Amino acid sequence: MKERRNKSYYPLMLDIIGKPCVIIGGGAVAQRKAESLIEAGARITLISPACTEQLEEWARVGHVTILKKQYQAGMPELREALLIFAATNQAEINAAVRLEAESMGKLVTVADDSERSGFIVPAVVRRGKLVISVSTAGASPAVAKRVRHELEKTYGEEYEVYLELLHELRVLIKEKVRDTVDRQVIYKSMLEWELLGWIRSGGFVSSTKRELMEHIAADPTLAGMKQLDKWIREHSQ
Repeated sequence: MKERRNKSYYPLMLDIIGKPCVIIGGGAVAQRKAESLIEAGARITLISPACTEQLEEWARVGHVTILKKQYQAGMPELREALLIFAATNQAEINAAVRLEAESMGKLVTVADDSERSGFIVPAVVRRGKLVISVSTAGASPAVAKRVRHELEKTYGEEYEVYLELLHELRVLIKEKVRDTVDRQVIYKSMLEWELLGWIRSGGFVSSTKRELMEHIAADPTLAGMKQLDKWIREHSQ
């Protein structure tokens, strides 16, 4: 097999809730890594003799555990980690972390050295259940950030409410509609309902959601869904 000249990454959504992750470093880069790991629910250990005020605050409230010491080879925290982040401002320390992690078969990412990293963290847009990841495979993180900012304008905060609503509707329809073919037809038709625009306009409130659910519960047939579509169009104006 010919050796690849360029790295090819496998995109993946990883559940790290409660999983041990280690960050080596205590500066701004380490803080950014910690913030995204906190959002994902990871169990974070940070190794650094000094840390930013924000990292100290996160430690006080239990979001991270800080070991105020220099990294040394053989630390048990690295052996137990699912993911390792080398995020110091010293290239020799980052390199040592990478070599040790690789020797243990661990996934490690190195700040400012994507070519030697086992994984890279993409730029991310989060809107509740909607997660959009953008990566340039390390070629230009600045471009990835620019694309992320453009996506943030297109996919606003209303998508969080919209996705939560669609999820609840799917659960209700799955309960009420036994025929799998009919369910799939309804799921597709839901995307044509004027729900997103209604939410974006600010007119979709809790009482509206209650009425919507009641309509589905009362008549979960395909004909009932057509009537519901008509009702939504009339009331979302």
